[in-house]
Amino acid sequence: MRILCIGDSNTWGYNPGVGLRHEKRWTKLLGEWFLEDEIIEEGLCGRTAISMDFSEPERCGINSLKMILTTHKPVDLVIIMLGTNDFKTVFHTNAKHIASGIKEYIRIIKNPYQWEKFHIPEILIASPIVFHESICEKEGLAGNFGEYSLEQSKLLAGELEKVCKEYGTYFLNAADIAEASEKDGIHMDAENHRKLAEGFAEKIREICKS
Repeated sequence: MRILCIGDSNTWGYNPGVGLRHEKRWTKLLGEWFLEDEIIEEGLCGRTAISMDFSEPERCGINSLKMILTTHKPVDLVIIMLGTNDFKTVFHTNAKHIASGIKEYIRIIKNPYQWEKFHIPEILIASPIVFHESICEKEGLAGNFGEYSLEQSKLLAGELEKVCKEYGTYFLNAADIAEASEKDGIHMDAENHRKLAEGFAEKIREICKS
């Protein structure tokens, strides 16, 4: 099975407080555990789900989705874990708006013309971990994230779950499994990458049985 994992810095494996890449990030752990499968990493630091930063337009996920799918096809499962960076204060968006954008991801992936002679993959939408309660203090008044960011990050899972039920798509709430490090309030430490990998592994096995 070919599993395509599309995400931001928490998929890339950003190590809080260090800035380097975790060797044992959740995608790499899945690769070690599912030896007969291919885990394709598509993590990009700063990637948003739908929000456009005109100073870094290449980090808008929806704009690069078709290119990524075309690059890696065929795939059997697409995992999407995005939304964290959309909560930057500069975008001032909300959980419902991000979830509506994820609807478009599902529509694009489910479009048979996207896959030509290949089968349409299954989709697993993962709601990202929420910010640590210390995020406002860590970021400061001029930071990328604030109180509104923290509030909306807690609401995203509920909105994404509604979308997944509407479209018959698999759902996983990463915040039920792992949490952000207190070091920066955004990224996971090695232990939480392991926990998240275990959560994804269980969900992948569930999908394979269905």
